[in-house]
Amino acid sequence: MILLPTRDEMRSMWTLAAPIALMQLGMHTYGVVDTLFMGRLGPTELAGVGLGGSTFFTLILFGMGTLFGVDSLSSQAFGAGKNDESAAVYIHALLLAAAISLPLFFLVGLAKPFYAFVGVDPAISAVALKYLSTLRWITLPFLLFAASRQYLSSLSVTRPMLLAIFAGNIVNVFLNYGLVFGKLGLPKLGVTGCAIASVVNSWVMLAVVASAAIRHVRQSGYVVGSLRSSLLMKLIELGLPAGLQMLVEVSMFSLITTFMSRYGPVPTAAHQITMTLVSITFMIPLGVSFAAAVRVGQAIGKGDPVAAIRSGRTALFMGVGFMCMTAVSFWTMPRFFAGLFTQEPEVLALSASFLFVGGLFQIFDGMQIVLNGSIRGLGETKIQLYAHLIGFGIIGLPLGVWLSFHAGFGPIGLWYGLLSGLTLTGVSLFFVWRSRAEDYLMMASSST
Repeated sequence: MILLPTRDEMRSMWTLAAPIALMQLGMHTYGVVDTLFMGRLGPTELAGVGLGGSTFFTLILFGMGTLFGVDSLSSQAFGAGKNDESAAVYIHALLLAAAISLPLFFLVGLAKPFYAFVGVDPAISAVALKYLSTLRWITLPFLLFAASRQYLSSLSVTRPMLLAIFAGNIVNVFLNYGLVFGKLGLPKLGVTGCAIASVVNSWVMLAVVASAAIRHVRQSGYVVGSLRSSLLMKLIELGLPAGLQMLVEVSMFSLITTFMSRYGPVPTAAHQITMTLVSITFMIPLGVSFAAAVRVGQAIGKGDPVAAIRSGRTALFMGVGFMCMTAVSFWTMPRFFAGLFTQEPEVLALSASFLFVGGLFQIFDGMQIVLNGSIRGLGETKIQLYAHLIGFGIIGLPLGVWLSFHAGFGPIGLWYGLLSGLTLTGVSLFFVWRSRAEDYLMMASSST
């Protein structure tokens, strides 16, 4: 049975994916704002905040991934018309978020010995630690926000998330301006002021999204009762592999950046420019991935496997199709895009080389993230972890290091490593999805 994307399914997918992509772009803006303000304080402050932020969000993304079980459980319950069960998933996800936040909060405290171990410049380390000492208080509200966001997405409710990001960006800009530089009648706190702005901003976002989520819980008819350990364990069973998978992927990119820094400022700057560009385009397939998890999960909950497979194929068509278009843009106008960030001839030339590989790289990046969401919608998360461990940890990173430092490829060898890891991951998940699709379609045909 060939299930081609339909206009109605593409419209439904995009209606859900577009707000999620905008929300991800809005969250990406927080880091841009912090960078702009820290850049005015000096290179040490900018480097320290960048290092601290990278350290913190590597941990927080693991926590966020651990909550991805909400996607499949809540969307399937919602698709089956069990709104009260969706609400129960959310309430238990809040408990899980609170439980995860505590160890992550204390893990941030290990940054000092870690920086000393890897040999971070003492001045940069001091700034990063000062920043982290305040930023760590974002852990609880951020994870509660993530749980609330996943719940609303599973119900195909997106407007509160956009409102939260809009309000959060406004708060972030004004508090950064006031607290970093001592403006608007606020004290001048520098790096600490930047961290405080992020903490306040996280509570603002949580207030907006959680209020909407609680309203839907009340409308569902759910009555808060005793803890259901089986539901909590199911969330952990689905979420923990997803969290570990995100940790593997983020760690891979962080390690590649660390290795790139051994070549000096020019390759590192070109690498950062290329990563910034591919990260921006990545927001679209990321939004499609979240939408795919919801649409597939809702269809499974309704007992309609044909609709589930059509949703997954539609998401793949949209995500990979978009990345193919942006890849062509990077291949044909690399200096234009790199020139948005720098006019240094050496950096421009190297960025153009990286973008040629990056264009191909992001096609498979779009493939793997969309398929990740579709398979998660079916209620599976372990297979994605295995694919990332093999693709990134066993193939991509070692190959990139070997090509770069031993085979004479230089800096671009690290990008070939990224490309190989993503290609293997994307292709392997494609065959997993095709196998699952065939199984579900066989069940559908045998029941008719």
